[in-house]
Amino acid sequence: MYNMFTVLNSAYMLFGKIWLNSLYENTSQDKINKVFILDTGLTDDDVAYLKKFNKVEIVTSDIDFKETSNALPKNSIWLQHVLRKTKFFRKVLREGNIPLVMVDSDCMFLKDFDEHINSDYDVQVCNRSYHDHDNWIASFFVANNVDNGLLFMNLWISRMKKLMREKPDRGWFESHSLNLCLNELREENEHNLKVGDVFTKDIACEVPELFNKEKTKILHFKGTGNKLDFTGRINRFQNNEFAEQIQKYIR
Repeated sequence: MYNMFTVLNSAYMLFGKIWLNSLYENTSQDKINKVFILDTGLTDDDVAYLKKFNKVEIVTSDIDFKETSNALPKNSIWLQHVLRKTKFFRKVLREGNIPLVMVDSDCMFLKDFDEHINSDYDVQVCNRSYHDHDNWIASFFVANNVDNGLLFMNLWISRMKKLMREKPDRGWFESHSLNLCLNELREENEHNLKVGDVFTKDIACEVPELFNKEKTKILHFKGTGNKLDFTGRINRFQNNEFAEQIQKYIR
């Protein structure tokens, strides 16, 4: 049994509808205890829609991302928002006291992903070794062991804060700090944390060329450097099968 977690605001609500509808339609609910959604700028109508789904709990935040949707990464509110995701994940993990799975809200569930959750590891991270600099991405993350998961989250958050102080204009703090944290643990793992990889071709597939109809469990409609809009991001996976499902989900 595990909880699930994502972050959502009104600008991402179409993605949120895909995320939630596909989760409930294409995966088994037997092992899901609750679905926590961190509200970073949802409207009342958005919240009403989300609450129609059983197991959903809205977690409120003091950051309204609508204010920062066009902001540069150095914007202080934007920086706080980036930290909120990991801080609230830590909070939900601590208070829920069961394993927690985080999946970005611009993802679509195609089938059950349980086979990729391995409790032999304290945490599992999403590996994209084809990438030219950051081998891991924070689009999918699992804390299987609560105590050691909290320990890892503390390390990750600490590394992210340090990165923000040292390079506030850099951007992409979440995944880059995750990579720094993991690389540091490889060199010195005094806490003996057990970290396992899941792979983007199976979980949170963001590259159309890596998609495998039989093996890919989750699609990730990740933006690229040119910040594609909703339609552009969806159309990166040019597949009529998905198009029909997506239209059903966002109606």
